[in-house]
Parts: sequence; structure tokens; C-alpha cells
Amino acid sequence: MAEVEPLPPCDGRARSTGIADETAICLFAFAESVDALRPPDATLERRLLLHRVGSIAALVGLVPILDYNGADSERRLSDIAWLAPRVRRHAELVAWMAQRSTVFPTPFATLYSSLDNLTAFMRAHEATIAAFLRAVADKEEWELRGVAHFDGPRALERLACEAWPDWRQLSKGARYMRLCRDRSALIDFGRAEATAFVGEFIAQLRPLTSDTRPLGLPRAPDPDGREPVARYALLVEKTAVAAIRERIEEITPMASSRHVAIAMSGPWPPFSFRPDLKTPN
Repeated sequence: MAEVEPLPPCDGRARSTGIADETAICLFAFAESVDALRPPDATLERRLLLHRVGSIAALVGLVPILDYNGADSERRLSDIAWLAPRVRRHAELVAWMAQRSTVFPTPFATLYSSLDNLTAFMRAHEATIAAFLRAVADKEEWELRGVAHFDGPRALERLACEAWPDWRQLSKGARYMRLCRDRSALIDFGRAEATAFVGEFIAQLRPLTSDTRPLGLPRAPDPDGREPVARYALLVEKTAVAAIRERIEEITPMASSRHVAIAMSGPWPPFSFRPDLKTPN
């Protein structure tokens, strides 16, 4: 589950902004302040608005506070039927904002108890947010992913030749016994080799990227049985995307010979590159 901004007790300031006590402020993204921009129509929200503070604006929605902070909130947040359309709506609103401005996207269910609390947060971090928006102008986030297949006979044979110098001198029976005994160690060797291969490729791509960040790996293998070995977020100038795709095509034969596949997906708003903003005390 994404980060959730703690909801401090309502202190009456929510009423001063014309917002009912039973609603919370759900933040979708920060962007450059554009006076002529109007928010889209609300669907799952009670209302959508652009809240401007200095040089930045926040796209926010008014949502029932009990959906996220009530006695049944834990059950709702575990219910895919309830959760999925709201996560999808969050992504849609971030994408809507990204089509109109450089954005600082925020995680799903980032909540504030009042506009006053959000305003204080924005004032405390206006300079950092504005600097980030300038830094990612004309850039996109892409994900580069490496997967490998270790269990096929050809893959195991190649790994064994690299990991065990005496492999070719062994008889078929000795090879079988060695694989039975040390198969897990051999696959660990292959996993480390594949991870290093993708990491070296990322290093070669750095002149074409503004920044790179390693990402966590999914726990489950792909539907075709291939195992994820590396994931990176790339912050890329829009004009450099084609060059990176060409480099991936160039390295594909070498990667395939090592039973590794590399693919790039995106683009997305620069979620992985946001600075960490702390709530002011």
C-alpha cells in the first residue's frame, strides 16, 4: 500500500474553508500553478479542485474521511473491488495533470484533514517542489526490466560451463549427479550473472539518461516462467527515448545468448525521482 499522510484531529480549520468535517483532502499531484487551468469533473470524489500556493498548485479531491480513516477502512483498503477503481482513478488524475504541466505525483491515498494543513505543507516545501518541476521538465520516467530463464537445458549447460571449469570433462552420469546436488547454487550463479549483465547495460545507458534508480523486484515469476532479475527507473529526456530503444535492440542478441531479455515500458510521470518531503511539525 502506498504512503498515507497521517490525519491529525480536525481542529475547526476545515470549516473555515467551507469543507465539511466528514471529508478529507486527497492529494493527487503537485504542478506548476496555471491560473487558467480548471480541474476535471469529479467522479469518485465529492469535488475536485486546484489549490494554489505561490508558484505551485495541488490537484486535490474531497473524499469521505471514513473511507480511509474509519472503523471499516482497513477492510475497504483490502477489498480489491473497492480499491481498484480508486487506484485507477488516482492514476488517471495524475495523467490528466501530466498532460497539462510537469508534475510531482503523489502516492495513492495521500490525505490531509484540511486545506489549511495542506497549505502549510505546500508553503514549507514550495521551493523544493518547484525545483523538482523545473528539473523534470520535458522528461519522462521509463522502466527498464531484465528477466532470465535458468531452468532450460541450454541455459543450465551454459551456466555449468561458466561456473564449473571441469564441467566438460565430466561424464553424463557425473554431470547429472552434480546438477542434482548443486542445481540451486548454479541458478544462484546465473541469477547474479544476469543481474550484473543488466546493471552493466544500465551503466552504458547513463549518458542517455538524466538519472537512474534501482527498483524492487516482484516476488512472482512472469507467466512464461522467466524470473525478474533487475528493474530500474530511468529519467529520460523525451528526445532520448528512441536512442535508448536502439541500444536495447543492439544488445538483444547478446542478452539472448545469456538467456536474458531486456524490455522498456512507459512513459509515466517521474514518480521514482521525487524528493522526500517531510510533514512540518
